[in-house]
Amino acid sequence: MLIYLGYLLSDIPAAEVYQLHRSPPDWVWGNNREKAEYRLTRAEKKRSDIALILSLSQKIDPMKIIEVIGKDIPLWTITIDEPNNEFLNNRKQLEEFRILFKKILSEIKYNHGDTATIHVFPAVPVSVAIEIGRDRLPKVDLPMIIYDYNKKRGGFVKALHID
Repeated sequence: MLIYLGYLLSDIPAAEVYQLHRSPPDWVWGNNREKAEYRLTRAEKKRSDIALILSLSQKIDPMKIIEVIGKDIPLWTITIDEPNNEFLNNRKQLEEFRILFKKILSEIKYNHGDTATIHVFPAVPVSVAIEIGRDRLPKVDLPMIIYDYNKKRGGFVKALHID
């Protein structure tokens, strides 16, 4: 739902997105300039549908994705060395993610074509989820199907389709 909220807000109006930090519990961005060191793994296969794994708050097992959409789907991944709930602690790290995410959307479209669909499997902080929605350009970017991990329902389930 947070990705959809970001989509509704769009990137047209100026907006400051914040992150609730757990320790100490506050909404203040840290003053450090520590980089997040995002790592991107590109898919080798060329297909019309792709999976984009966003493994930032928690590690996502690629087998959980394959269980949902099959083994033949190309997997793209954005992650960090140690995915955890508290990695995002300054505004610069969020901006770095936004830049990378926009680049990835463009690269996926170029590599997989205008008719591709991106299946998104997120484990991300709240602020990142909102920015994912804000950064998607409806007239340019590919449709996305967003999945949510629900342990009670046995893993990832479709939660949202954004055209």
